[in-house]
This record gives sequence, C-alpha cells and structure tokens, in this order.
Amino acid sequence: MLSEVRRFYLGALKSDELNTRFGGPLFVFLLFSTSLFLFGSWVHDDGGAFTFAETFRLAEREDFAAFYRAGQMAGLGQAADAYDFFKFSELFSEGNKYLFFLNPPHALLFFEPLSLLSYPAAKGVFMALGLICLMLSVYVIRLHLGFWPYVFLLLSAGTFYSFQLLQLAPITTFLLLFALLFSRRHPVLSGLALAVLTIKPQYGLLAPIFLIARRDWHAFAVAALGSLVLMVLSLVIYGLPVWQAFLESMTGGVHSVQFQVLHNIMITAGNALGKFGAGTDVRMALQMLILFAMAGTVWIFARKFPREKAVAFSLMAMCLAAPSFFFYDWLFYAMALLLLLKVKPSWPLPLQAGAGLLWIAPVVHDMIYQYNEPVAFYFSGSIWFLAAVVLVLFWVYLRDEQTVDDTPVIGEKAFS
Repeated sequence: MLSEVRRFYLGALKSDELNTRFGGPLFVFLLFSTSLFLFGSWVHDDGGAFTFAETFRLAEREDFAAFYRAGQMAGLGQAADAYDFFKFSELFSEGNKYLFFLNPPHALLFFEPLSLLSYPAAKGVFMALGLICLMLSVYVIRLHLGFWPYVFLLLSAGTFYSFQLLQLAPITTFLLLFALLFSRRHPVLSGLALAVLTIKPQYGLLAPIFLIARRDWHAFAVAALGSLVLMVLSLVIYGLPVWQAFLESMTGGVHSVQFQVLHNIMITAGNALGKFGAGTDVRMALQMLILFAMAGTVWIFARKFPREKAVAFSLMAMCLAAPSFFFYDWLFYAMALLLLLKVKPSWPLPLQAGAGLLWIAPVVHDMIYQYNEPVAFYFSGSIWFLAAVVLVLFWVYLRDEQTVDDTPVIGEKAFS
C-alpha cells in the first residue's frame, strides 16, 4: 500500500520532467522561488480575500464590491447611475471610495443576479467560479507535468492580485483561452465564450481578427450574434439611457479618468509612455498605433502557425494591445507561457530569463516599491517593453514551424 502511494506521489511530482520539460532550470527556479514568496505573502496577509464583509458598504479594497453595487443599482432601476461616479461610490467604504464601474451595460445581466445574494454569499460564489476557471485553464492546456502547472499558476502574481482585489481575470482568461483553442472544434461554445467576454471588451478586441484569419466563421458568427443578443437584452431590460451614460463615460467620464491616471499596476503601451513623460495625446496616439500593429501581428500569427502556438503568440499580442491591463491580468501572460511550454518544452537561457522575469514582474515591482517608490514607478513603465521583447524572442526562436492546415488543438479530448 505504501509503495503504491509513493509511486503515485512521485508520478504526480514529476520532478525529472519538471527539470527537462518546463523551460529550463532558470525558468523553474524563478517560478519556484516566486511561488514560495507569494505563498508566504498569502499566509502573512490575505488582503481581506477571506474576510467576508456583511455588506458591500463594509468591504475594503475589493473590486468585486463595484460589480455587486452595479448589479444592485440595476435591480433598483438605477442602472444608468452606475456610470455616475459620485452616485455610484457614495455608499462605499473608505477603502473602496475610488472604485469605478467601467463595464458595458450588458455586464449588468450577470452582476444583477449576483446582487440578489447576500454580499458574503455572492463573494463566495465569485471566488469559487474564479478558482474553477483557473483550474480549467491549466487543464485544457494539458502539459502532463503533474500538479506543478497548477501550483505555479495558483501561486502566481496574476492569481495573487486577482483574488486580493477580487477581479474577473480568472474568468476572462479562461473564456479567451478556451475560445481561441477550440474555435474550430467547438465553435458554438467558443463563440458564446467570446460573447460573454465582451463584458470586459479590452481583452478580446483582437479575437475577431484571430477567428477570421483561421477561417473559423462558425465561431465568429456565434460570437457576433451572442454579443448582439446581450446588447439587445440590456437595452430591453435597462433602457437606452444606460447605454448613453456608458458612451458618455467613454469620452468625458470615468473611462477618461482611468486612462489618464498613471497606475503603477497598469501595464499598457500608453501608460508606459506616460510614466516616461509623454502627454495624454501622445499616449492615446501610441495606444491606437499599437492596437493596429498588434491586429496585424495576430493576423500573421493565426495564419502562419499551428493553433497552440498561434494562440500563445496572439494572447501576448492581445495583452500588449489592450487599452486597460493590470497586474491581475497577468494570468493571460501565464497562460501564453504555459502554452509555449507545450509547444517547446526546453528553452535557451536568454529565453528562460526573459520569460521568467515577465512571469514574476509584478512581484519584482512590489519588492522594489517597498524600498523605492520612484524606481518602482519607472520599473512598471518598462514592463510593457519587456513583454514586447519576450514576444519577439519567442517568435525568433519558434518561427520556423509553420502549418497549412488546422491541426487538432491540445486538450481537445477533454471536450470531445
């Protein structure tokens, strides 16, 4: 009995394969040491993630309170007021006073049902759904390296920030990953996933480019129709004023404020340039230029490479193009790197160093911030450029492999 348990344990551990099929020793060391550090951080301070306030009014430093509050306002017939910062934030605690509601109106179709639950129950459901999506994201990649991919992801910066701030990133990451991987084999499910993803549209802006380039017309049609249905439902249920309020917030309201503020944990092209002194107009122009450049890049990746490699590269390009991208969104980069491990299990040392630094960049920022805030500010401005360099390095290293057909995607057996 003990020998069987030992055999099962060693098989799950897969330590030999971890050394040879997880990028390389430097990459593994960076992930392992950072995972230990974040585990200690969780033990020392969970950031209130496991503190269940009685109401959203008492919650501190929880972005989920914004989703819950918006859903509650929608249920009270005040959906348009969710885009009025002063009305929206007046009931929040001091720790949540500067929360905005930035999602499009059809997101209320999902948040309003949550608001029917008590705040602790809704928070518990939200956290459980996020955890399930994290596990499913790793599962569909199918690295066959035991529990290590799950451990590294659970103890990654993206997970840490997502659960400390209670953000949607675990859910949106799975939706986009699933949609891109399975758009040919399961077009209806993929299209529906992309339709739901439009509640956070900045992540899927270039997904239609990917689908068109891969000729996945069925998934594209389902995604377009699903998105249209959600928009129409929100118009029918909440009325035209909520969409007017949302569109106004895009130009002179909370969205414009969000773009102008130089958050340390916001990693976008425009934000990076702003941290080095660029004005708002220059930042906006660069952000648009990068968006179009990455659209072309995604098209090339989707046309040239096998699906799993195309998805990995495209995920990184979508992160670089996103007009809003925070440390809690680092799960997208994590999934791209895990996919690239599936494509090529062993990497040269410079690639291990670059990919490892990208994986742990939010943690490095936080460590620097403890000792020198100005240096951390400029370091955060450099992270976008690091991500761009890592994408180029991977492209150079893996560019020779091409495809002329749509090879089966990894993990398809799990959903066949």
